[in-house]
Formats: sequence, C-alpha cells, structure tokens
Amino acid sequence: MTFKEIYNITVPKEKRKEEKYNIWVTIAVRPLSVLFTMPLISTQIKPLHITFCSILCSLIAFFFVSFGKSLEYKLIGWFLFFIWAVFDGVDGNLARCTNQCSQLGDLWDTTGGYLAMILMYFSAGISSFFDNNSYSFCEAYILIILGGATAIFSIFPRLVMHKKKSYGKVENSIKELSDKKKFGLKQIIAMNLVSPSGFLQIILLLAIIYHYLNVFILFYFTINFFIMAISLYKLLKE
Repeated sequence: MTFKEIYNITVPKEKRKEEKYNIWVTIAVRPLSVLFTMPLISTQIKPLHITFCSILCSLIAFFFVSFGKSLEYKLIGWFLFFIWAVFDGVDGNLARCTNQCSQLGDLWDTTGGYLAMILMYFSAGISSFFDNNSYSFCEAYILIILGGATAIFSIFPRLVMHKKKSYGKVENSIKELSDKKKFGLKQIIAMNLVSPSGFLQIILLLAIIYHYLNVFILFYFTINFFIMAISLYKLLKE
C-alpha cells in the first residue's frame, strides 16, 4: 500500500477535522506513523504488539529523563517519548489497514496514552530535582511534588469525564470538552500545549537542552491546574 492509501484509510475526513489543529501531530507525528506502518502491513506483526512496544518506550523514557546523569541520556529519554507518540499512531493505522480493530486494542492504546502523559510530567519533575537548573525559584524537592501534581491534574478530569460517559448520555459538557471539531481558539491552544503527542514534546526538548525543566514543570502545573478546574466545573455542574 502507498503512503496516500494508508493515510486515507487511517485518517478519514472526520478524523482529519479533529487533528488539523494539533499542529505537531499533523506535520510530524502522523506522517511518520504512516511511514512506519507501510512495511508492517505485509508482516505478521499485530497492532497490539506495536502498542506494547510504545508502552515499553514510554517506561524506558521515564527512567532516562528522570535519572539520566547527562544531557545525552535525557535526550535519549526524550527521543523514546517521541517514538512512543509515533507508535501510538502506528498501532491504530495497522489495525485499520488490516481490519484488526478491537476493543481490547483500543483499551491498551488508551492505557498507553494516559501512562505516557503521566510519565512525561512526572519525569520532568524528577529530572528538574537533579538538574542544574538555569533559573532557580524554589527548593528542589518541591519540583518533584509539582511533577506528581501536574500528572494528577492532567489525568483526573479525563477519569471524571469517562465516568460521566458511562451513564450513556452524552451531555453538552462532554461534547464541549471532547469534540475537537468545535474547539475555539483557547481550546486549540490548550490542546497543542498539553497534548502528549503535541507541542508538549517540543517544549520538553527545549527545557531539557537549556536546563529549564523547573520552569517547564511550573508552567505545566499552572496550565493543567486551570484546565482541570474548568473541566471539572463543566462536568459537575450538570
């Protein structure tokens, strides 16, 4: 199958409408995921195998970013987080192209996405604790707390939303928070900043290189706190 054929199958028009505002995914992650998918279609490799590889990448990345004693180790960790993002697209691509979609595969894929999101923030907090930060504004141990809290903030409203979805009625609050096609400018900016496959990765890379991981984690602690507060307000008021 050609690149265009795979892209048309794996990214139908509706999905393109959702992805087009997630700029880093559109220009880098999605094209690379299609390229990686091309040689896999004619093999016996299953989508779930790719999902397991992506999860393994994020776990290894966590340890390299968190405890790497040199810039090179931290950059290896960042690269593995990037590979996770690419593989996170490859498993779905492969499933659609080979007609192997399943609820179990979707569950594992979601699990891997949530895990990577948590590990990125937590690893940044731990790494900033050990790093010789270019700008210091608090005691080092507080940075680990900020990293853990940021990870919680990023995942908590999603859990509440999934619980609300389980009631079987899709209310306005859920549509407003999850329907990317209807996002306004503020929501698009927030999505690009906090998406684990989006510009979060680029900002993390710059923070690692220039030793601003403490600023990175404070920035995302603040953003994710406000996103969590607004999301919970909308979900719980109905």
